[in-house]
Amino acid sequence: MKKGLIIVFGKDDIDFDNTIIFNVLNKQKVTICLVNNGNYNKVQQLLSSLKEVSDTNVFTLSLKKEKSLLSAVKAGVRSLVNKDDFETIIYTSPKDINHKNYNTKFIEAFSNSFHKRKDKRVLLRTLYAIDEVKNKIKGVNSLFHL
Repeated sequence: MKKGLIIVFGKDDIDFDNTIIFNVLNKQKVTICLVNNGNYNKVQQLLSSLKEVSDTNVFTLSLKKEKSLLSAVKAGVRSLVNKDDFETIIYTSPKDINHKNYNTKFIEAFSNSFHKRKDKRVLLRTLYAIDEVKNKIKGVNSLFHL
């Protein structure tokens, strides 16, 4: 089973320059979906350049109109699920992974296994926000298999 990461880019995320996260996740065998939320040309150019410098499995998805974060994430989940079967999918915005401490948090998050949620739609049972993962890593490990 694979693990996926969805990063949703909006029109204000043009200055994203954290390519270290892609190299960190390369060893974790994570598929990354970069979502251009609103089909902005400058964001699309940024996503193309991020895809080129990355050694991981990265693909981009452009949404014609700007949608809410959750709608953009659902589109990313559908794209990931159509490509393969994923055990865990974590979503975030670029602002949340620009912190230097997140490199180790991502390694911790993707090295753990998560319980599938039974109270969500089938498509979203393996979907987790990075804030949920971060809080569970700091605190109680009830989200992870022990």
